[in-house]
Parts: sequence; C-alpha cells; structure tokens
Amino acid sequence: MANEPAAIGTHSTAIATALQAIVDNPHADPLAQLAALIAGVRPRRRRDFDDARQRWQYMNELLALTPAYRHALREALLRLFFTHRQVAFYADSGLLPNSGFYSELSRKLMQKWLPEPRDTQELRTCVEVLFCRADDEEWIAEIPMAERRRFWQLLEIHDTENIAAFHNIIEQMLAASLVLSHRICAMGLEPELLRVYPRLRAAESPFIAMNIELIQIMAGTRRGQVDTLNDSAHLFVLIEQCMDAVKRARLASARLGTSLALSFLLTRLTQHLERLRLLLQVVTISFRPNTSHELTESWTDFLHSALSGERQHNSVRKHFVNLASILALRITDNAARTGEHYIASNRGEWFTMLRRAGGGGFFIALLALLKAGSYSLEMPPTAQAWLNGILYAGSFAVISMLHLVIATKQPAMTAATLASNISQTHGRLREVEKIVDLVVDTGRSQLAAIAGNIMVAFPVAVLIDLALEIHSGGPLLTPKQALHLLQDLDPLHSRVILHAAIAGVWLFATGLVSGHLDNRAACLQLDKRIAQLSWLVAIIGQRRATATGKYLLNNAGALGGNMFLGLMLGLTPLFGAILGLPLDIRHIALSSANVGYALSTMSFSASAGTLLLALFGLVLVGLLNLGVSFSLALAMAMRSRQMSFWHLAPVLPRLWQRWRQQPRSFFLPPRDEVVL
Repeated sequence: MANEPAAIGTHSTAIATALQAIVDNPHADPLAQLAALIAGVRPRRRRDFDDARQRWQYMNELLALTPAYRHALREALLRLFFTHRQVAFYADSGLLPNSGFYSELSRKLMQKWLPEPRDTQELRTCVEVLFCRADDEEWIAEIPMAERRRFWQLLEIHDTENIAAFHNIIEQMLAASLVLSHRICAMGLEPELLRVYPRLRAAESPFIAMNIELIQIMAGTRRGQVDTLNDSAHLFVLIEQCMDAVKRARLASARLGTSLALSFLLTRLTQHLERLRLLLQVVTISFRPNTSHELTESWTDFLHSALSGERQHNSVRKHFVNLASILALRITDNAARTGEHYIASNRGEWFTMLRRAGGGGFFIALLALLKAGSYSLEMPPTAQAWLNGILYAGSFAVISMLHLVIATKQPAMTAATLASNISQTHGRLREVEKIVDLVVDTGRSQLAAIAGNIMVAFPVAVLIDLALEIHSGGPLLTPKQALHLLQDLDPLHSRVILHAAIAGVWLFATGLVSGHLDNRAACLQLDKRIAQLSWLVAIIGQRRATATGKYLLNNAGALGGNMFLGLMLGLTPLFGAILGLPLDIRHIALSSANVGYALSTMSFSASAGTLLLALFGLVLVGLLNLGVSFSLALAMAMRSRQMSFWHLAPVLPRLWQRWRQQPRSFFLPPRDEVVL
C-alpha cells in the first residue's frame, strides 16, 4: 500500500493482516477477527511496554491512512456489541459485588479450579476471549490515554450507517444505568450508612431523588421523548450530591467509628456512582450534535474502567488487595487522627513533648530495673518471657495513662498523618509547603521525644544503680552482666541490627492495633455501653460509670496498643526459641537505660572501643526502630489511599531547599513562636 506507514518491527505485518482480513470478510465472526487484531497489537514479551506502545501507534497510523480499515473495524465492533448482551458488562465489570468477602473469595477460587461454563451471548465473555493473557491489563494501561482516545476518534462509532446497532448500545447503557441506580438507592438506605450519616433519611436522601429522576428520564425516552436526555443536568447534580454524601459519611465514620461492612459499602457506592456518571455521560453526549470529541473522551474513560475491572473479575490476588486496602484505610484513618497529637507545631508544644518524653524516660529506667531484677528469680524460659511481657505491657500502659511519651510509638502514628495530608495536596505548591512544614514538625517532634527519653532514662538508671549500691552494698548487675549488655549493642559482633528491626516491626504493628481498637470503640459506642451497665452503676454510681466509659472510649487504642507492644517485646525471644531462630528485640529507650546500668556497674571504666561500639549500636537501634516502623506505616497508609511514593516527588526538592535555608528548624522550634 502506497500510503502505509513505515514498519517499526515484525508486528506490523500481523496488524495489517488482521485489519485486511476484517475488510475482506465483512460478515465473518467479529470476535475471531478482533482477537487476531489484539494478538497483533499485544507485545511479544511480557512487560515490554515500549513494544506495546509502538504497536498501538502503528495501528492508529494504519487506521488514519486507510479509510477502508476504519470502516471495516468500526462495523466489526458494532456487530460484536449488537449480537451480545451488554448490560452485565456495563453494570458489573470492575465493581465490588454485593456478596460478602468469603462468598466472593469462594466464587473466585471455584472459578480458578473449576471454571463455570461461558455464556457466549454475554459481552463480558467476549472481553475474556479478547484479552486472554494475564498481563493484558498491564500493557493496555501503559498505552497513553491520548493514543487510546485517538483510536476511538478515528473509528467514529457514532457516524456509523448501522443505526440499529448504535441505538442498541445506547439502550443497553440506559438499562445498565437503571440497574446501577437501583443498587445505589438500596445501598443508600443501608442501616450502617444511616448510623454515621442520619441525614440520609428518606425525605432528604439524594440517592432516592437520583433514582426517581433517572426513572422519569428512562420513561420519557421509552415514549420517544429524546429531549429528556438532553435535559439531564439535574440528574448529574443529584449524582454529585450522592458522591458528596458518601464523602461526608466517610468523614463522619472517622469520628463515629467504622466497620468493615461500612468501609466495603462506601467503596462500593463510590464505584457504582462513578460508573453511573460515566455511562450517563456517554449516553447524553451521544444525542447532542457536534460532540464527537467529548463522546470519544467519555467512551474511552468508561472502557478503560470497565475493561480493567473485567480483567480482574476472577483475580484472587485483587480480591485480597481490595480487602487489605479497605482495612488499611479503616485503621490508618484512626492512626492519622492519633498521630496529630504526636506532632509539635510550635515551641510550646515542643517543650511539652520534651517534658512528656522525659517522664516516659523515667518509667523506662524503672522498667529496665524490674526486668533486670526479674532474672534473679531464675524462672523457666517460658515463664520468664511472659513475665517480661507483662512488665513491658504494664509499664507502657502506666506511661500511656499518665499521658507520657515513648518516642518509638510516634512513627506509626505520624506516618498515617503525613500520608493523609499528602493525599489531599494534588500537587498544589501551597499545599506542598504545608506538607514540608508537617515533615519538619514531625522530625523535630520525634527528635524531642527521643532526647527526652534518653536524657532521663540514662541518668535515672545511673542514679538508681548508685542508690542500690549504697543501700545493698553492691550494684544491680554483675560485671559480666554489665559487659554483656554493652556487647549486645555492638553492631559488629552481635545481631543488634536484626533485633532493632524486629522491634520496629512490632512498633508498626502496634499502630495498627491502636487504630483498630480506637475504631472499634467508636463504632460500638463503647462509652454509652459502659455507662448503662447496671452492675457497674450499682458499684461506682452513674457519674463515675459515665466517666469510665468516656475514658475508655478515648484511650482504648492507646491502652490496648501499649499492652500489645509490651507483650510482643517480651515474648519475641520465646518465639525465637520455639522456632529455632535468633529472635530478640532492641528498643532505643530501654537500651539507653541498660547502658546506664551497665556503665554504673562498671564504674564507667569500660574500654573506649567497647563503649564507642555500644554507643554506635545505640544510634543504629534508634534509627532502625524509627525507620522500620515509619516506613512500613507510611507505605501502608499511602497504599490504603491508592497513592505511590511518586506523590512525594514534589515534596523532596522543597524539603531539601528548607534544609539548606533553615537547617536549625529541623531540630529546634522557630524562635519567633510564642511559648504556650
């Protein structure tokens, strides 16, 4: 062909051959013809996205240069749609089902092991045949949106002579829209949704109003009144009101507590509303003159959503990813609110953080004393591990009840706060500056908490050891035990790096436990449940019962998380012994207190090499405790909001600029802040 574009690889022949076959056989099976074309466009090697882009661009060039190709391909696509049922493809593909998690999981597993018979009359089945390779969704997603839109712009589906097929597509879309609307209306009346957003009663529900409006429009179109579709602006307003109601319900659930069922419901509602909006855009634009560009954009956006979802319809992995995302968002939302209390944004809050961390350091020194003393009981390993766990848990709970601070508890909470704020910036420079301020405030607060813990835990440990030596005539530890504590922090000859990282993992898990318990307390209305316990009221009175309920509501996560952390830190060596693995923990605050006891026992006569290696190990413990817990928490919080670390790209240059201009602000609060 004279005007054929230059070939860019061996794939050009396959694409041209497939298009020519569609031209030569206008009445052949369109599914087989389209499958051959997609096979030509599909990259030869998996994840060769450059090849996929080149193939797609080459196909577009062929269509642009050859009117016969465009006409034949358009008619083949229309025949495929016209001869198959389309409603399920429009209304179900890529959307969360109404079934529960385990019911859907069992269906997907059965589909993997014993696939159900294919309904050859369904368009969804055709999609499975056309995109039959596991990586199809990946390479399609890598095709630039401009090239995908150009493909549909070249075909000009709306200009077909096969008016019956085109109208059939529109009718099927309208039917699917009605199906979606009924589902949305039903979901909008769910008791869990009404619990967190009571304004969604029948009289004020935008879900009911939207459904009624769509039914009226559908009735008009069935009577031949096409103008009702052109006058659908109010319907889109109602859809926006429904989306706004979902957002408000999500915000309310953060305060009143959410559940997996509610999180699932809100996610499903959002998906259905977005699909309904896309479908109605295509339908309404198709009846307007001179709107081919808008129609192409809407149609491409819809197909991208539907095809992507249909490719993952039977994916077990995607099913677990969806559940993990919902659970992560439910937990990290609570952790984000808690994390705000761990960030000091001015000088007064910074000094308050320092004092609270100092109080925490005092109790850490006492905890190290109790733990060291417990070994003199010579208990069996299992009993010793449980005793250590109980000591940790009790001490951490007391620290929490006194509103003091353990430095390593912060990262898991502040990471969720940071991710929550990043997800709201959308790249705006002013908002990026706020994120930089938040990062600086977070780092400065963390340093204040660490300094408060260490500066108090270390000297208090020394003073306690000196007091014990005066009182009992000897130090707390033997010289051998003291040397062992220092050598345990030697990064060259011990497993301190592994043990500090394990502690970081438990600190991350503590954030999840705290977020979950805070959410459950709010969701269950724990304060009201406790306040109405008749036996408790009889013992302490109504006023104290009410106060107890409010206290537990506000502190359930903190208390439960601290006790969980204590038990895990104490039991980790036992887990290691059972599994035959070298598992243990190293915690920065506890390690600093241990160094104090060890040096006091040795009368500060440890060799310079031993002391320097121990101090270097102590620094590594702090970095790993904070780094591991913060990284895991930030990754989970960002994933729960469908974000990647690329969202941090606008922040990093501004952060570096802040470091060059104001390095002091990373360590100390600005001098011009007013002390509260």
